[in-house]
Amino acid sequence: MSPPVTVTLRPARHDDCRRIWLWRNDEETRRASFDAAPIALESHERWFQATLRSPERRLYIIEAAGEAAGVVRLDLEGERATVSINLAPEWRGRGVGPLALERLTGVAFGTLGLDRLLASVKVDNRASLAAFEKAGFTPSVRGETVTLARSRP
Repeated sequence: MSPPVTVTLRPARHDDCRRIWLWRNDEETRRASFDAAPIALESHERWFQATLRSPERRLYIIEAAGEAAGVVRLDLEGERATVSINLAPEWRGRGVGPLALERLTGVAFGTLGLDRLLASVKVDNRASLAAFEKAGFTPSVRGETVTLARSRP
């Protein structure tokens, strides 16, 4: 078994826009998304620029072994936030997801002072569910969507 890869987060920058768009339009990502339609680059660019300016949203690039490996997002609402994660296809299944989510909880509960994190995942998205659970999130609602939560320790 190979040693775990080093995973870090850094704030997204303007030059990450196209990379995040490509990851979002990946076929497997779209199947796992609540909105599976492809997104036009122009629409994504508008969303991305608004996201970087928004005080209610934090967007981080996941770096694994020094390479861009995905993106995590916090949508802030008071003392809680909703978490989203998307890994680059070449980094899926390599243990990066749970490590990235752990790093994100450190930022959320530490630097940002949040009390609770929530995530919504399609019930058939086993990889994402496993990543959240491995990172200490607990499923709280089941149905077509699984809601997972983690509170400040």
